[in-house]
Amino acid sequence: MDRITIPKEVSAKVIMSGDYYLNNHPGGISAVVKYWSERFEGLNYYPVFKSGGKITKGWWYVTSYARMALRMAWDRNVKIMHLHTAADGSFWRNADLVRLGRFFGRKVILHIHASRFKDFFNEASGLQKEKILDTLMSADRIIVLSQSWKEWFLSIGIESSALTVLPNITPEPTEIPSARVRDGKTRFLFLGEIGQRKGVFDIIRAIASHKNEAEGKIELKIGGNRDEDRLMEAIRKDGLENIVSFEGWASGEKKLRMLNWADVYILPSFNEGLPISILEAMSYGCPIISTEVGGIPEVVNGNGTLITPGNAEEIWDAMAGYIGNRDLIEKEGRISLENVRPYLPDNVMGCLKELYLDLLDVRR
Repeated sequence: MDRITIPKEVSAKVIMSGDYYLNNHPGGISAVVKYWSERFEGLNYYPVFKSGGKITKGWWYVTSYARMALRMAWDRNVKIMHLHTAADGSFWRNADLVRLGRFFGRKVILHIHASRFKDFFNEASGLQKEKILDTLMSADRIIVLSQSWKEWFLSIGIESSALTVLPNITPEPTEIPSARVRDGKTRFLFLGEIGQRKGVFDIIRAIASHKNEAEGKIELKIGGNRDEDRLMEAIRKDGLENIVSFEGWASGEKKLRMLNWADVYILPSFNEGLPISILEAMSYGCPIISTEVGGIPEVVNGNGTLITPGNAEEIWDAMAGYIGNRDLIEKEGRISLENVRPYLPDNVMGCLKELYLDLLDVRR
């Protein structure tokens, strides 16, 4: 386990809510909280969302809402509510929680993870925009994932003093030398939700269009969950079984071996905040192929290739640039290791601790 950064005397004053994060629950918020849980001495966490049917979702929200209300009613030691939110329904749930925190006189942190928050805001009606802005302005502090996201929130009227840039965290890499044995092929890795938004089917289209060029020269491993059947069918339909393998959900030792195995990481998403998977791959010295969305250009700078979302030909051209090119892979891999330093645990959790101390008005 990583070294504790948020000690008991601070964590006891904070209650946190967000997505359920145990048992490989999907989603970026789940991944963030899972990492954070290892750095808190006593994390007071209330999961207000868990994947499932309406009854399951409703149960988790209602029970966690009630438990937080009771906790703040009797425990005056709790000074801060830290709320992890995405867009759409997640944001409206958290709007209620912001009001709950204000009712009990607690400081409220609204932590925005949504990759599509701009679309959520821009597509809202005039009245909805007012409610979104009212919720944002009711928070004592808004955490965003990158400088570009901070600039966007400034553009819709949020005060700079209310905004804190706190990047996603990535754990220190674990070296597994046996996974790095080379076989002459260039190894590409995708980790994430299996679906259209992350661009995994665009990777399949790119390889299928250049199957003869890819055969025997590259290998792609895909780890993730959700639309697995569609992915397997696409691999079979295009006859890519010798090039592409679906590895299922990747966590623990399995995920570490895949990160050690990879030469290049690929995530051609349509929208993002700042993907943890990219940061993880960078910490293992991988160049990155991704898209110019969200905070990605802030970390993929000299250490990879940015392409247009949905453009299979650009994906292939980017992949082809690394095939057999060990010098480029090693050069950009070294830059990845430098670029990822601000996102390692000691830095990120140290910044979070300072934010808590500031809100608690603890002078050091």
